Amino acid sequence: MDYAALFTSNAGAEVEMPPGLKVPTKYVFSVTYADPHTLSSQWLSQAAQSALQQEAIRLAPYPPPQGHIGMRDLICRNLRKTRGLNVDAESVFLTGGAAGAIQHILDALVDPGDVVLVEEFCYLGTIKMLLERRAHVAHISTDDQGMQTVALENTIRILQSRGQRPKLIYTIPVYQNPMGMTMSLERRKHMVEISQKYNVPILENESYADFRIDGPSLPPPMMSIDDQSSVMYVSAYTKLIGCGLRLGYSVVPEPVLAKLARNDFGPAPSHLAAMTVHQYLSNHMDEHIAAVRKSLQSKRDAMLAALDDHFPRSCSWNQPSGGMMVWVRVPQGRDTLAALDKAVDADVKYNPGPVFRADQHGSNYLRLTYSHNSPDEIRDGVAILADVFHREGVF
Repeated sequence: MDYAALFTSNAGAEVEMPPGLKVPTKYVFSVTYADPHTLSSQWLSQAAQSALQQEAIRLAPYPPPQGHIGMRDLICRNLRKTRGLNVDAESVFLTGGAAGAIQHILDALVDPGDVVLVEEFCYLGTIKMLLERRAHVAHISTDDQGMQTVALENTIRILQSRGQRPKLIYTIPVYQNPMGMTMSLERRKHMVEISQKYNVPILENESYADFRIDGPSLPPPMMSIDDQSSVMYVSAYTKLIGCGLRLGYSVVPEPVLAKLARNDFGPAPSHLAAMTVHQYLSNHMDEHIAAVRKSLQSKRDAMLAALDDHFPRSCSWNQPSGGMMVWVRVPQGRDTLAALDKAVDADVKYNPGPVFRADQHGSNYLRLTYSHNSPDEIRDGVAILADVFHREGVF
């Protein structure tokens, strides 16, 4: 069978990623996996058993369009408790991870040629989704307080003077991926004002809000500041419990909810996964989050110490107070993308800076994640990576 002439012409634009990122390695500094050293197999198996004993009959029909009601109720209680966000279960829908929520929202909003405003460096999964939809991605300058909202407003004004109205502002305001900073309260308030003033909604991704290690308390989410239905909120339990569970969610205003409902909110996540996570978190949420934070602290500290030991002073990096990543700058003119294959050959993966930009600039940056490997492995892997960078002229 010759399929070449049969494939659809309606597929999204092809977006190439470095092939080295798909190669399995021992030292995985390229993915924000859930911490494998904190998941209790006993608690999880008990949660699955309890879910089946109580709700197995509910697996026979298709799940509710917005997902498991108990899980949605738990999400609402947790958002009130931890983020001061008052929402009801009817505004929440479950998805296949945070990426699934983002995908559904982009499908509802973004057409080819639409402008989407993002941070100076933006999570590569979202960049890929935007480019596949042939959106125009505009990167906004960002500092240690988050996206620079004065620059954001200036960009919107310039675009509107050209007859273009941006479709969406996308931001990760807590432990931003890949740069690691948290947006200040002042910037959050200003971003909401800009959103309302120019009628450009915000997609707020708080997937890392559970991973505060130390430092100041987190500012409130922008959705709690907004009073005009300008903010859509996304988060997930994939990073907290297990990426393989593929369970995320979104909280959206009623007009967006109505639009998504026409498509039954897209492909639903596993109902069994939702039941199990509901049981797991109902019984062990506080203990699990505490264990994850303690583990991430030891891993973060191991990575920062290893960078101090093995990377030269010509490089710099942030000191994250939460999240799962360190953002590293090497000297101007050096190319972390070109060195990736050599690092993979040495059994180490990382993310070169260009994968976080639509224009593939930023070759003198890289992201190192620390959630997957043990502290000892992190120390060994960073030493190996430093040796590769010395040999390849990155330093």
